[in-house]
Amino acid sequence: MLRSLTVIASLTLVIAVLNVPQRAAANNTEANLSLAACPFCSAVAMTFSDQLNSNDIAVVAKLVEIPPPNDDPNADFPKAKFVIEQVLKGKKFVGDSMTFKTQLVGNYPLGQKFLVMGVDPPKVSWTTPMKASERVFKYLSDIQALPEKGPERLVFFQNYFEDKESVLAFDAYDEFAQAPYEDLIAMKDQMDREKLIGWIKNPETSVSRRRLYFTMLGVCGKPEDTQLLEELINSGSRKKRAGLDALIACYLTLKGEAGVDLIETTFLEDQEVDYVDTLAAVSALRFHGTEVDLIPKKRIVIAIRHLLDRPKMADMIIPDLARWKDWSVMERLVQMFKDADSDSNWLRVPVITYLRACPKPEAKEYIEELRKIDPESVQRADFFLGVGDSDDDWDNDESEETEKPPAVEPEKKTDEPSKADAPISNLPKNTSASQVVRKIPLPQEPAKTRIGQTFATPADALATEFDYTRTGTTETQTMAIALSEDIKLVKTAAPPNPPREAFVTQGQDVASSSLEPAPVAAVVAPNLTWQILLIPLAFSVAIFVLLWTVVNGWFERLIF
Repeated sequence: MLRSLTVIASLTLVIAVLNVPQRAAANNTEANLSLAACPFCSAVAMTFSDQLNSNDIAVVAKLVEIPPPNDDPNADFPKAKFVIEQVLKGKKFVGDSMTFKTQLVGNYPLGQKFLVMGVDPPKVSWTTPMKASERVFKYLSDIQALPEKGPERLVFFQNYFEDKESVLAFDAYDEFAQAPYEDLIAMKDQMDREKLIGWIKNPETSVSRRRLYFTMLGVCGKPEDTQLLEELINSGSRKKRAGLDALIACYLTLKGEAGVDLIETTFLEDQEVDYVDTLAAVSALRFHGTEVDLIPKKRIVIAIRHLLDRPKMADMIIPDLARWKDWSVMERLVQMFKDADSDSNWLRVPVITYLRACPKPEAKEYIEELRKIDPESVQRADFFLGVGDSDDDWDNDESEETEKPPAVEPEKKTDEPSKADAPISNLPKNTSASQVVRKIPLPQEPAKTRIGQTFATPADALATEFDYTRTGTTETQTMAIALSEDIKLVKTAAPPNPPREAFVTQGQDVASSSLEPAPVAAVVAPNLTWQILLIPLAFSVAIFVLLWTVVNGWFERLIF
């Protein structure tokens, strides 16, 4: 049977899947949500460091016995025998010259050395052995002595870029892809600029590594390197332009504001440019507009504003215009909303979110005007932001007009500022659930769109929600978090003993002050639970008894 092999493979996969998010979360916390070393690429697989941290044992083992072939399809998967030659991790669990057995995939000669890891000692579950060389074993031993983070750690791994041992080259790339950007900047003086340029010029360098090398060249490069970068940008060759987003970001880092003209004319003004190339240019400009303070935001806004002339791409940059507070295009966006047809109606939701973030009073007037044209788009935008049924709910504290209880005195409207940010506990006891939810601060003031992440302005919060290039959570997860928080607030706002007035509607007394609905539910629930449990159980017992009597011949004797 292959049960043992399946269990080991599943365990290894689960450990890998669980460890990666934890490590990513830890890196985000330690770096204070800082940018990764390469903002245009990501780790391909778990690093060796991740694997060592995920396993209790790591050893260099030599193959000493191959199991004989077995033609029985029901037999367990054969296991090969290994002897431990070096313990890389877990010396308190295993020692040199100790033997163990585990499944081996492939045909190898006796004496071949492997890297084998294990979990859950003393009954160790061993992973599938991985063939490796002495350099790999030394590499694994050396990385355990490195600091957990910092530029010194990266200096070690950069020595293995483009290594002849491909497994080491991939691992070095993944280490850089996971490292904080601050560490990359700190090792600027220890980067080998000439090697980076050589790897960039090499057409055989993979796209993912080119992106990393462009990012590093942006840190350690010199002004004269911009000539090479301009040649690559103007080449028109897909192969030379590989990693275009990182290429443009590197060029702008070294060239500064003067380099925006080339990007603007080459990728943004020309409406015939491929979508992929334009998207790469926007990604590079967004990087400089949010993460690097080298180019004035006003210049970046002027550049990306050209995409408003391309309706198929305009929705991509509308959140950026809101983030950078470019309210000069409000009237233009409103007109684009009105002119949108079935082929471009996806523009309408971003336009409404832009207007929600805009602090100008006419923005709300435009929203109501556009609501009459396409109420569904406005409703979708409001749902995403968690906005109530009308915009005025954010500016006053009046009770709802529908189904207003006659026994309750309506709230008096005052000239005081909005109390949307007041604590839930300070609200009147007869406040409805929908009113409570509407007290949650949204684009009118600094908001938290993610747990633990505060934004200085509503525009920043809004644009972050739509930033699909670098988000910790998806839009669906963001809405789910917001919904769960709303439910908690509603529960908190509900008074433990509702007053009698809460049960009086339209002059009909449907409950008394002593009515407590919770005990009624407590009486009904147990009876329903017993019915659900006992009826299927009794039916199952009857079927079981009948089958058992038939099998044992009792039923036949009872009849005859």
